[in-house]
Amino acid sequence: MYSFDRFVKEFFRLFDGFTSKKYVTDENRFIRDRKMNQKEYTAFILSQRSCTGYIETIRFFTIMMKKDFKTISSQAIGKQRMYIDPKSFNDMNERFIDELYTQFPGFSKFKDYIVCACDGSIVDLPNVTLTREEFPLGDENLLKENRIRARVSCFLDVHSKHILTAKIVETTTNEVDLAIEHLENLKKRLNIKKLITIYDRGYPSIELMVKTMDLDSKFLIRLPKNVFKRQIRKMGTNDEIIKINMVNSRLRAFDDENLKEKAEKMGRLEIRIAVVDIGKDEPEILATNLTYEEFTTEDLKELYSKRWTVETGFDRLKNLVEIEDFSGIRRRIIEQDFYAHIFVYNLAITIKNHAENKITRTPRDNSEKMVYNSNFAKITGNIYLFLFDIIFSTQTKKEQIIDFIIKEASKELTQYRIGQYENKERNSPDIYNKHPGNKKKTH
Repeated sequence: MYSFDRFVKEFFRLFDGFTSKKYVTDENRFIRDRKMNQKEYTAFILSQRSCTGYIETIRFFTIMMKKDFKTISSQAIGKQRMYIDPKSFNDMNERFIDELYTQFPGFSKFKDYIVCACDGSIVDLPNVTLTREEFPLGDENLLKENRIRARVSCFLDVHSKHILTAKIVETTTNEVDLAIEHLENLKKRLNIKKLITIYDRGYPSIELMVKTMDLDSKFLIRLPKNVFKRQIRKMGTNDEIIKINMVNSRLRAFDDENLKEKAEKMGRLEIRIAVVDIGKDEPEILATNLTYEEFTTEDLKELYSKRWTVETGFDRLKNLVEIEDFSGIRRRIIEQDFYAHIFVYNLAITIKNHAENKITRTPRDNSEKMVYNSNFAKITGNIYLFLFDIIFSTQTKKEQIIDFIIKEASKELTQYRIGQYENKERNSPDIYNKHPGNKKKTH
């Protein structure tokens, strides 16, 4: 049992480090005594609850900052936010993850490996000209209704459910390029030699395979039926090594010239192919550089089945953290909101993991294979309610608040039958249903 409550309490001692001058894009900003300082603007961005700009400013400035019915305009806040680098929120999130995995090595491992799922999603952006200019669409005819969208990509730990690295970019950016960028990022932060990344059929890239092997890391990719078809047809068993010739037609697809040169010298790429039955009409083809000595065919099947966890992660981000509710139309504002949401998500997941260690409830009928979990939506709602006080209160008050949120998280539970949500596909909410059951927002 890992105890994360002390970690969460201590992390907010570091908060001032993310409001330093290095995160200000104009050195002449936040140097005079104004209605709000840089730290307060940073807290404002983190604590927004998807209300209108006017209501957010009243709630934060007038009520939380206790300004005795004085006000500040949402336009003034928006103007000052343009001088805060979104990197402050990304750094906050990465420092949170790095500290967590350093203090608790081994809390999320499978056969001594951290197992991540890499995936992407498309999010809607404000449909205005300025946003369109800052997030170019490419061929607009490929998008329904010419909606303005961005691509979100992340690496999610399939066991702890934390997002280790994430990015929001224009839709013209290739998913494989983003995966390689994530690997380069994690190489600086974790022991990438003990990282397995699971990819779905959208990532059958030889460049990604070569890059992962060059980093001495591990991959498991579900291949489309037409990839390496000739080599797979010659296999004598359902699990063996195939050799892929590094011919010019394959090398031309490489974007990294140094990596292309290494692949050319390699001559052949040797990868393991496992054909497994995952309960669908046809068996699936998995490509990996994991050895049979470490992972049997059944191990690979079990590994791949964990990939669906990333679908749950995106569902929480979109429907509970409400990552698509952006508070502005400029790219810098959108990036601030995105990385702030990622931090709140990871904070809520950490509290959820800790609270679930304290759950003692069991089914009344022992024959029922039920699991009780902390309610992520209610944890997130409580974080937004108390985030201002967690940032600005005394250390004693901060600890009392976090203890309260954890206590509530261990009482407010959800339940499901084992296997109920396995392989659940990501669903978009029905935009035509104004009254979806009893679903109410927690923030």
